[in-house]
Amino acid sequence: MIKKTVLISALFCILVSCISCSNNDKIVKNDALSLEEFLKANADYVHNINGFYIVGSTAKPKEAIPSATTGKEIFDHSVRLFSSFLDMNNDGKVDDDKKELNKWLAQKTMFINGPLKMVDKISEASQLRTKGLYGMSMQTDNWPYVKDYNGKGWTLDKLSSSTWRPRVFNALWEEVFHTVTEAISRTDSEFAFTSGKKLRQYMEDDITAKTYDISEQNTAENGNYDKVTAVNEYIHQIWAINFAGLSDKLNTHQKKALEFMKTKKVPMSIDANYTRTIGTKIK
Repeated sequence: MIKKTVLISALFCILVSCISCSNNDKIVKNDALSLEEFLKANADYVHNINGFYIVGSTAKPKEAIPSATTGKEIFDHSVRLFSSFLDMNNDGKVDDDKKELNKWLAQKTMFINGPLKMVDKISEASQLRTKGLYGMSMQTDNWPYVKDYNGKGWTLDKLSSSTWRPRVFNALWEEVFHTVTEAISRTDSEFAFTSGKKLRQYMEDDITAKTYDISEQNTAENGNYDKVTAVNEYIHQIWAINFAGLSDKLNTHQKKALEFMKTKKVPMSIDANYTRTIGTKIK
C-alpha cells in the first residue's frame, strides 16, 4: 500500500488574515491568489486546471525507470494524467461530463509531486491547516515510477489481497486515481468510504466471504491500516484490473464495486500516450 497518513492532516484554505510564508517571509494576503502565491513560493512547479492545483519538485526521484528521470518529468506526467482523465475524447478541453469532476477536484483536493519533506512542507504548513483542500501526493523518494507504464501487459488469477499490485507498477497512476476518487467521495455522500456506504459494504462482504484480505497489510502497518483507506485501495485495484482487460477475474463483490464506480462516472480509462496539457502553467 502507498500510505497517505502524512496527508490526512493536509487541509488548505484561503487565509483569513495576513501571514508570512515559510521561506522568504513573503506576506500572503486574503485574496483569491493567496493559495497560489503560497504554492509558488514553496514548490518548484505549479499547474492550475480550473482551480485544481498540481505542484512539483526538482528533486531527483529515488526509484525510477529510466534512472535518469527528473522531478520535472514526473510533475509533467501527473499533469498529463489528470488532463487525460478530464479529457476522455482527447480534444484538449475538459469534457462536458467531466466539468463537475474538475470542480470537485478544485474544491476538495490538490496534488503534490516530490520527496516527503517537500510534501510535508506544503501539506502541513501551519498557516494553511484549517478547513479546505485535502492534499494527495506522489512521494518521489518513497514510491516507484515507471515512465512507460501503460497499465497493461500483466495477468492475475484473482484479486484476494489488499497487498496486490501489478508486476510492473507506476505509483503515479495510482495516486492520480486516488485523488479523483477522494474528490468524488468528499462531494457525493453515496460514494463515501465510511461504514454503511455501498463501496465499504462491497469490501466488507468480500472480506466476510474470505475472498479478500486486508489483515496482512494491517499487520504490516502495525494495526494502522484503516478501512476508509482500504476501500480506496480496493477500488483502485478493481479499476486497474478492469483497465487491463481482466474484469472477468473479479469476483461478485468486486464486480458490484466496479459497476457502482461506473454509475458514479469515475473515469474508467486513461490515455497512456496523452500529450495535451489542460489548464495553465503557473510556475
